Amino acid sequence: MDSKTHRGYLWVGACTAISFYLLHRWGLNAWVHPAFHDVFPLARELSTALEALTCFVLIAVLINSEHAGSIVKVSRITAPIFMTIGLILYFLGVEFAQAWLLAIGAFFFGVGGPWLFISTASTLLTLSMSGALLAVLVGSLIQCLVSVVAGTASLSLPVMFALQIIICLGCFLYGWKSTASLPKTIASQTSLATELFLNPRSFIPASHPLFTSVVLAGIVRGIALTYGSSLSNPIQTPASFLLFLVVVGVALLLVKSRTSLDTLYLSAATLIVAGLAFFFPATFTAAVDTSVHALPNLLFNASNECLTALALLVSAAIGKRNPVDFFRIAALYEGCICLGIIGGATIGHGLNAVLSEHAGLIIWAFSTGAVVFAFYNFVLLRSFSFDRAVNSVQSSEKPRVVSPSESFGERCQAVAEAFSLTPRETEILEYYARGRSTNVVQEALVLSYNTVRSHVKNIYRKTGVHSQQELIDLIDGWSDKE
Repeated sequence: MDSKTHRGYLWVGACTAISFYLLHRWGLNAWVHPAFHDVFPLARELSTALEALTCFVLIAVLINSEHAGSIVKVSRITAPIFMTIGLILYFLGVEFAQAWLLAIGAFFFGVGGPWLFISTASTLLTLSMSGALLAVLVGSLIQCLVSVVAGTASLSLPVMFALQIIICLGCFLYGWKSTASLPKTIASQTSLATELFLNPRSFIPASHPLFTSVVLAGIVRGIALTYGSSLSNPIQTPASFLLFLVVVGVALLLVKSRTSLDTLYLSAATLIVAGLAFFFPATFTAAVDTSVHALPNLLFNASNECLTALALLVSAAIGKRNPVDFFRIAALYEGCICLGIIGGATIGHGLNAVLSEHAGLIIWAFSTGAVVFAFYNFVLLRSFSFDRAVNSVQSSEKPRVVSPSESFGERCQAVAEAFSLTPRETEILEYYARGRSTNVVQEALVLSYNTVRSHVKNIYRKTGVHSQQELIDLIDGWSDKE
């Protein structure tokens, strides 16, 4: 198979995985969750909360555990099994009206849930930005066409749940090969906590505005899923896809200018503000024209499509630049989205409960929300760029190991004197300048991890470097400065 054919094969696989992922989300909201209404409607929120918790537990394991690679491997293998068990328990709980079965099903489904997003995003790792955008567009188109046909069909409950299981497993199948190397990549690193400290420019911290924006976007997604819903069946319309189609088309045109990700986010933010702003007229004209009542949801759903595309593209783009951090970024993204959805769903349910009695108050709340959201995105984040944030991530390739020599030791000593390093800092400098890991330094000098970290932090501060590779480059080039 030549390279061109192979790239085409990978692109088709990505399109298929994305269409399965989007169909899975659509099926949950159209088939599965509405069936909970008369038995245990909170099963949806419970599953989302457990998915968020699983994401953050996996990230904690990834950063702190010496066996992170093995744990991630087990989690990857069990995820499709857990989600299948969860869907089967969902069906039995609905069929026999047993809330406890839905609760147990929510546990299994939520624990396996993060891998569905991770698997889908991993299929974009080998594609260019334009190829990934096109794959998202085609996958979304397939999902839209299939959902329109499926939405008009009269399907029995067993058929709907069976199809949902097939769609879920199909998504895992197409992303299975792409995620196969993740446990090995994670296991090859001595410690992600060490990597985060030694090479901060290769990682985006959890406190970054990128993730704050994701939480806010998740809140809007939660509102869109619940506000105006009937019997837990959210308002979904293919018309939102037309808006999404226009946005992705513009993003494709702007690939060369490296503003595609910003285009998706700003478009999503604009649609959210418009949805909040149109809540007022939609509420008061709904009695005359009921279709107008769905306008805010149409705009929210269109923004949701943009944000879903953005989540997949950002995770893959960062993972392409730094494969070591792909799993953490994807899990963090999904966890933040789930947190936002829980908050948004709570707000949406509250709106449905009190709208008829406190319409004026709700309208003021939406108007205030529009102003606050617009201020946050267009004023506080006016200098923030998704594209710049992604492009600022440096490769996390392991620094080359330098063999000690007389000139090498002299250069290290000269650097230590020039930057007023202490004797202990000078010792540690020589180890790190040779490309040694923190574990090697700990064992050789009989020091604790925190002590080594403190010394390295001082070395970085005094020499003005930001990563181990920059430290090696400083030593290598010191003879020229002399």
